[in-house]
Amino acid sequence: MLLPSRYQSYQAWQQALEQMAITITAKDLELAILQENFQEVQRLFRSQILTLSADDIAPDSASRWQSLQTEIYKQMRLLATDLMLFQASRSSTTRFSRQTGLKNRLNTLIQYCQELGTLEKYEVGGKRQEAEGRRQEAEGRRQSL
Repeated sequence: MLLPSRYQSYQAWQQALEQMAITITAKDLELAILQENFQEVQRLFRSQILTLSADDIAPDSASRWQSLQTEIYKQMRLLATDLMLFQASRSSTTRFSRQTGLKNRLNTLIQYCQELGTLEKYEVGGKRQEAEGRRQEAEGRRQSL
């Protein structure tokens, strides 16, 4: 399980993704609402997901966490492209195809959120402090460059 604050970040982002998935499947789809949903998904992603680090993740789960974070970043870029293509589509066949792609991409992102929720937290206090010290040291080096 993730730390409560980390888990809450993923939960909030997952809920925004689920809301966007509901919007994209609505019978009377409104592009303005879909765009608002996407902006919220993007805002939460940038403010709460991209800012997370592997410091509080169990060492045996850190590699998987990093892989998921990388894949999520890629999928978010593709989601933005899919949305743009969906909005630009004119024929009903193309629109349906793009809509299906958007739904699939959102489902993939939701699955990643669910998988991230299963990762164990870093429970050993001493190692957590050690990891925090390494993170702060690395941050100091980056700022001095």
